[in-house]
Amino acid sequence: MSYNLDHLHPGVWSYLDESTDDRITKLYAPKWVAYSRGNEALARMEHLINYPSSGRMPCMLLYGDSDIGKTMIVEKFVRDHPDVLNEDKEVEIRRTLHIQMPANPTDDNLYAQISCGLGIKPPLNRRNTNMEIFGLRLLHVHRPNMMIIDEIHHLLAGTVREQRQLLNQLKFISNEMRIPIVALGTNEALYAMQTDPQIASRFEPFALPKWRESAEFRAFVVSYGRILPLEKPSSLGEKEVIQKLMAFSSGLTGKVTTLLAQAAELAIRQKTESITLDLIEQAGTGGCFKLPVEKSEIETI
Repeated sequence: MSYNLDHLHPGVWSYLDESTDDRITKLYAPKWVAYSRGNEALARMEHLINYPSSGRMPCMLLYGDSDIGKTMIVEKFVRDHPDVLNEDKEVEIRRTLHIQMPANPTDDNLYAQISCGLGIKPPLNRRNTNMEIFGLRLLHVHRPNMMIIDEIHHLLAGTVREQRQLLNQLKFISNEMRIPIVALGTNEALYAMQTDPQIASRFEPFALPKWRESAEFRAFVVSYGRILPLEKPSSLGEKEVIQKLMAFSSGLTGKVTTLLAQAAELAIRQKTESITLDLIEQAGTGGCFKLPVEKSEIETI
C-alpha cells in the first residue's frame, strides 16, 4: 500500500509496513526531538566531557520535576558518545559511566553501583572488602571520560551527616579520577547540594523548567508527531490540541510524549490513523497505559 508520507520523518516511513503490534512497540521506543533547553543541556555536557583533565573538574547538576525529561537528555548524550571498542570487542575507551544513586545511599552501595556499571560484579561478602579502594581501583583501570549519576535525590534518604559524606565522596571521586560528574535529580537535590558551599560551587545547577504554552512547545509537539508512524497527518499544532496536552501533562515532557504515544496507539487500534483531540482526551483520562481493551467474543470451554 502506498501513502503520502509528507507528514512523517523519513526515518519512520518503513514502520508503516510493519505489523500493528510492531508499530505500537515503536511508539514507546526512546525518541529524541530537539528543543532549546535540551540542546543547551547537551552542549554543556559536551563541554564537560571535553574539558582538559585537572585537579578540580567542573561538574553539573541537571535538575527538575520528575518526568521533566532529564533521563531522556542523558540517554541521548550517552547514545551520541558510545564506548570505543578494540578488535576483540572489549572497551578500549569508556566515554561515559551511567549509574543510579542507590536507594539505600551509603559509600559502599555507591561503589557497588560503580562496579556494576563497569560490568564487574561487586564482592558478595563486603565485610572483608574496602569498597572504596575496590571501586577506585576499578575506576582507574576502566576510567570513564564522564560519570553520570541518576536519581541523585536518593541521597536525601540518609541523615544529614550521611548526605554530606556522600556528597564529599562524589567530590573526591571527581578529584581523584579527574573526571566531570553530571548528577540528575529533582528540585530537592538542588537544596541538598546547596547546603555545602564547596559542593554547590563544584556542581553548576542547570534547571529544566516545565513547558508553557508557546510557539516552541507547539513546534516540539508537531515535531514529535512526525516520528509517530501513522498513515495520516495529525493537526497537533492546533490551539485546542496544545491546550489539551498542557492540561493533561502539567507541562512535563515525559507526560506529553506518553500522551502522544497513547493517542497514536488508539489511532492505530481504532484504524483512524490520526491523532485527534478526542483521542488525546481518551489517553489522558484513561491513565498511563490503561487504554480501552478491544472487544472480543466470549470464549466458551
